[in-house]
Amino acid sequence: MFLSVTYAIKVGRAYEVLVDMPLSSFLDLVANLGYEGVEPNIADPNRFDLKSFSKALEERGLKTSAISTGLAYTTYGYSLTSKSKEYRSKAIEFMVKYCEIAYELGCNTVVIGLIRGRGGENEDRDLLEGSVKEILDRTEHLRTTLVLEPLNRYETRIINSVDEAAQFVERISKEYRSRVAILFDTFHACLEHRDPYAAYLRIKDMVKHIHIADSNRKPPGEGMIDWVKMIAIVKACGYSGFLSLECLPSPTYVDSIRKTSEMLLPILRVFT
Repeated sequence: MFLSVTYAIKVGRAYEVLVDMPLSSFLDLVANLGYEGVEPNIADPNRFDLKSFSKALEERGLKTSAISTGLAYTTYGYSLTSKSKEYRSKAIEFMVKYCEIAYELGCNTVVIGLIRGRGGENEDRDLLEGSVKEILDRTEHLRTTLVLEPLNRYETRIINSVDEAAQFVERISKEYRSRVAILFDTFHACLEHRDPYAAYLRIKDMVKHIHIADSNRKPPGEGMIDWVKMIAIVKACGYSGFLSLECLPSPTYVDSIRKTSEMLLPILRVFT
């Protein structure tokens, strides 16, 4: 397993849990602290400087762990379940572009988080399913994997638990084998489940990406999660990908990134 950090490629204000600082300073920091990946959350994929970003990562020996997409929703209001056909189409177009970017960066993993919208009506899951299938059809040549992130009830009313995510993925996977999976987020799991460790075990075979933050959304070590137990379970279940930090600044982004590396790298070394 490897450490990664989410980073805002923003147009305007970023989302609070995404690192928001100059790219070169950020990349130097994470490379020096032992991270191996970066997860860009890109507000507008059509304005993303792929060549410069790729070169900056390569110069520091870093990889792209995944492409996150929530800033498209928080910046423009585009969502995969929007009642506006125009906004829903814009979200799908953005997702196709995100998949192309992921392919070019060699990660092939694209997150469905807040871009699904906040929702709550009966038809929202049908809209989400239809949008996801269209994205998968249009990116078949790229073989991109879409990872659905169960989000807590205060952020959305569409798919909050790992069990709901599993049902959604199982239904779509019958037609699109291995191209839809689950992103397990430790913070959201703490809010939605009595036992986040047991929650992971229920979906262990579907997890293709992991976001990390403690139970209070601060850096690992500042909340109630037993990180030795969490990492031991994840390792035992065969996960070998990125653990991508997505947490509140505590008190700054630099502090959060440093605290996480100091907390988790020794644990990861034990399980390597």
